[in-house]
Amino acid sequence: MACLEITKGEQVGKYFQLGNRTLAGGRDPAREIQIIDTTVSRKHFIIRKAGDRHAIYETKAKNGILVNGQRCTDKVLEDGDEIQVGGTVLVYHVADQPDRTNALEQYRKGDRELREDRTMTS
Repeated sequence: MACLEITKGEQVGKYFQLGNRTLAGGRDPAREIQIIDTTVSRKHFIIRKAGDRHAIYETKAKNGILVNGQRCTDKVLEDGDEIQVGGTVLVYHVADQPDRTNALEQYRKGDRELREDRTMTS
């Protein structure tokens, strides 16, 4: 199973296992992939299965998405691609790391107040 790992920004080391369902990313606490970064839009991107890989799609991103330094609105991801959203960088891996804690599980169990911490700025 593929995954995303934050390698730059406030949440370095945070790890998200990607499955077959579509996941939303952004600053909004309702996003499964919540990025705590004031330069990230509340509803910044979605990521969904595309064959045996995943694709990322910009949604309502003021600052856009960069994949390997190139601005794009949608892209099928390759192993090792660096995705920059605001000041945060995530790396896409085609294989997961089973010994890591999946942030999506923490999201499902999390308290909404904790998820809203530092996300209420526009």
